[in-house]
Amino acid sequence: MRTDEMGRSYDVYFSSGLYRSRYLRPNRRTLALLTRLLPVGGRLLDYGAGEGRYCLPLAAGRGAEVLAADISAVARRHLEATAAAVGLAGRIRVCDPADAVYAAEVGAGRFDVALLGFGVLGHVAGRARRIALLAEMRGMLAPGGRLVLGLPNAARRFAREQRDCRALVASGVLEPGDIRYERSVDGTVIPLFYHLFSADEIRADLAEAGFAVEALTIESVLPEKAVTRSALIGVLDGAASALLPPAFGYGFLVTAAPAA
Repeated sequence: MRTDEMGRSYDVYFSSGLYRSRYLRPNRRTLALLTRLLPVGGRLLDYGAGEGRYCLPLAAGRGAEVLAADISAVARRHLEATAAAVGLAGRIRVCDPADAVYAAEVGAGRFDVALLGFGVLGHVAGRARRIALLAEMRGMLAPGGRLVLGLPNAARRFAREQRDCRALVASGVLEPGDIRYERSVDGTVIPLFYHLFSADEIRADLAEAGFAVEALTIESVLPEKAVTRSALIGVLDGAASALLPPAFGYGFLVTAAPAA
């Protein structure tokens, strides 16, 4: 799926309100990690920021200076409106990854943390494009900066869709780990693309992009929708996520640093 097609799909997704209703708040473990890594007043690149699930609390709680990039024009408008409403417009710059605001930051090495949150990297079609994006993130980090990734675990996600897409993978239409799936909103079908990851693949991709993995843990054991809609479930899931090995994760939570 091309970037413009994915952008149109997410425009419908965000316009419907379905995304916000599914993911009401940040994942506790991810937000806690970002809070530890991001200095007070530090600079955050939130790539695939959506409606600001992470950058809004970090701008408010850590005084972060944020560049929030998203391919969805609807998500960007929603984020800009929310940031203005809560007095954070001066801390959060919203942009399209294809525009001049974003381009000016590429290679500048000014961010303390770069975030590709819940599944963002998996929505980039093609391993070569994902590696290129990761390498781009490396060049945008300040000395001592860290990359944080939330990635879907192939062993726990979309089993039926993986079976359905085997023929497309075998024929070369899709790469191994790729799936196509749909969301439905009021009778409108939203086509989406996802790449699902193994822990070994994550380490290999990050190494090729010039990163060393510092930590590969569980983002959540239960589906993201469950742990972000209920505070109690989020607390219980966080406790389980801290104890279980990464293979049990619904998603992986990864911290990486530029390799020497």
